[in-house]
Amino acid sequence: MFLPAREDIGISATISITGTIFSYMTGQFDKSMEALLLMMALDYLSGITAACISPNQGLDSRIGLRGICKKVMILLMVAAAHFVDYAVGQEQELVRTMVIYFFVGNEGLSILENAASAGLPIPQKLKIRFKQLSQKEKEK
Repeated sequence: MFLPAREDIGISATISITGTIFSYMTGQFDKSMEALLLMMALDYLSGITAACISPNQGLDSRIGLRGICKKVMILLMVAAAHFVDYAVGQEQELVRTMVIYFFVGNEGLSILENAASAGLPIPQKLKIRFKQLSQKEKEK
């Protein structure tokens, strides 16, 4: 019979508790939240890649830490929007969804900027779409 080691139990418990707190703070894990988390990861990876490719840039741990801190702030804003919806009794989570879409568009534009700084051509349709997504949510 296989019994997990203490370290395995501790790691599993930590992951479970972190996931529970994250879900409580940001609301349900729906497609919009999944899109935001994926776009945040893609933006971070594209930033690292652009820094490696660009001759006038280089990897800098301070810039990387700053990027992570920005991502944490985005998640805190999503949490704040979730609690605004909760406070006013909004079950559809309209404010939270609006904030998420704004940042999905913002992260998309950042990915395009990273690609441009790496010397890649940017598809105009994609640029327009991300700008529209960001602008629509700004106007609301």
